[in-house]
Amino acid sequence: MYHPFSVPDTLKTAWYLLKRNISIVAIYSLIGFAIVMVMSFVIYFVLYGNLLTSLGIVTLLVGISFIFLGFIKLVFQLIDKEYYDFEFRDIVPDIKMLFSYLLLLILVSTLSVFITNAIKALDQGWTQSILGIVTWIFFQFFFLFYFPICACFIVDDSSGPFESVIQSMQLIKGNFLKYFLLFAVIEVMVFVGSVTIVGMLFVIPFVNIILVVAYRKLIYSHQDVDDDLSETT
Repeated sequence: MYHPFSVPDTLKTAWYLLKRNISIVAIYSLIGFAIVMVMSFVIYFVLYGNLLTSLGIVTLLVGISFIFLGFIKLVFQLIDKEYYDFEFRDIVPDIKMLFSYLLLLILVSTLSVFITNAIKALDQGWTQSILGIVTWIFFQFFFLFYFPICACFIVDDSSGPFESVIQSMQLIKGNFLKYFLLFAVIEVMVFVGSVTIVGMLFVIPFVNIILVVAYRKLIYSHQDVDDDLSETT
């Protein structure tokens, strides 16, 4: 039976997926967190000199991106494991995925910095203030609203950076208000979870599971096919 995109159903399916695979998600999340903490410690307390520190920061960015994309692949595998088993190599991001993700991240970040600096160069006044606020909202909205879906397309469809942006906009179109409601729920969860480290260790993986499930359900709704996982919940 065809299932239109639904926020409650997305949250329900994501929660079911987390409960069913809590040990796998917890182990991956803790290992990823530990790796990031060790790399951060080395950068800030071991490496000396601008060049080594810069190289360390770049390595950290690549490492975080690799772990993030690996988690997305893991969630896709957990969704589909009703149909087949998977191995460790199935959750390892390939070079194309990593390159596309980093290129999109760098391009959007660079564009954000360039436009922000251009606005700061304007004469101070209402125009500068309004443009600054609009620019900040636009890029924050893109990173939080569209970027996760772009990452899903990069992992699931091997999309390039520009292709993933177009695909994400087309996917959300028609379900914008529903996806925006889901986005608001996620923001509340992150705000509540940010009170403690333990809370963030739970919320961050769960939020990413929600986003991957939302992506898959949006895909199903556009293709007018059945979502078997939701039937099991």
